[in-house]
Amino acid sequence: NDGTELKQWYQRRVRGVPAAFMLIAVVAFVAAGMWYAKVPPQGNPIVDVAKVTWSMFFGSEDPVEKFGEKKYKETRQLWRVLAVFIPLPFFWALFDQQSSRWVLQARVMNGNLTIGGENFEIKPDQMQALNPIFILALIPVFEGAVYPIMKKIGLPTSATFRIILGMTITSCSFIICGFLQVAMEGKASSYNEAHGTNFTVHDLPNQHQIHVLAQVPMIFVITCGEILTSITVLEFAYSYAPPSMKSVCQSLSLLTTAVGNLVVIIFNKVTEKETYLFFMWAVIVLLAAVLQWAICKKIQGPLDEYREKELECKNDGTELKKKESGV
Repeated sequence: NDGTELKQWYQRRVRGVPAAFMLIAVVAFVAAGMWYAKVPPQGNPIVDVAKVTWSMFFGSEDPVEKFGEKKYKETRQLWRVLAVFIPLPFFWALFDQQSSRWVLQARVMNGNLTIGGENFEIKPDQMQALNPIFILALIPVFEGAVYPIMKKIGLPTSATFRIILGMTITSCSFIICGFLQVAMEGKASSYNEAHGTNFTVHDLPNQHQIHVLAQVPMIFVITCGEILTSITVLEFAYSYAPPSMKSVCQSLSLLTTAVGNLVVIIFNKVTEKETYLFFMWAVIVLLAAVLQWAICKKIQGPLDEYREKELECKNDGTELKKKESGV
């Protein structure tokens, strides 16, 4: 009873920890407001993009004459950037299943662990804590070692290549997951043959199942894919999107996550067998990576051309200001 009461006391108080950290974050955000560069909002960029796009495809007037050459070119550049977002829902469809289908897999695995004579139980959802830990540990490794090594051996390190590579690696995490599921089913079959029982992978006693730490490799692999894809996508969007369109890119980037969750609902109805689902998702994201390669190959040239012209105009403007000020 004392142990139960202590556990309940702990659970009641631990729920307040996220709220406390959120309060600290809000206070820090507000307190640092004096150092932010605050630009007053000027119109609605999403509405502006919609108007120019409609005029480009369905309008009777020339969009350049109606909205100006600058806004027209910015909108075209925005759509080139957004083309890279098309395969991303499939990446998020896989990534977000860490907190759903992978947890369901962990529920039927052996979570018992003995350290120094003390027995512990790893809860299924506790395995997901490894993802943020790996993120914090691996980002410096990628920046300080992986990318320099890629350059040294002649591999490209462009944003588009990293996105494609990240999606491919993410697919590999589900291949690992699929083989783990096959091993779990084989374990249940072997137990049934040895004991004359008829257990499935879901009702086999946990102590006879594969240990939950067998999920560590696939969590590590999907974290590498996340670093290469999700972080690079934002870097890519901010590098190539026109300054006035960056907020539109951010909002539509978040929209790809929502679409990815809808994709999960649709495709998971194909079969109820976990093994087939894991391998099916791996193939889907591999195909999405191929689509990403085709898109990037087509739009990379125009993207670079627009950015180079923007940099030239910016440099010319800076030099002109220096001459006018007599520097």
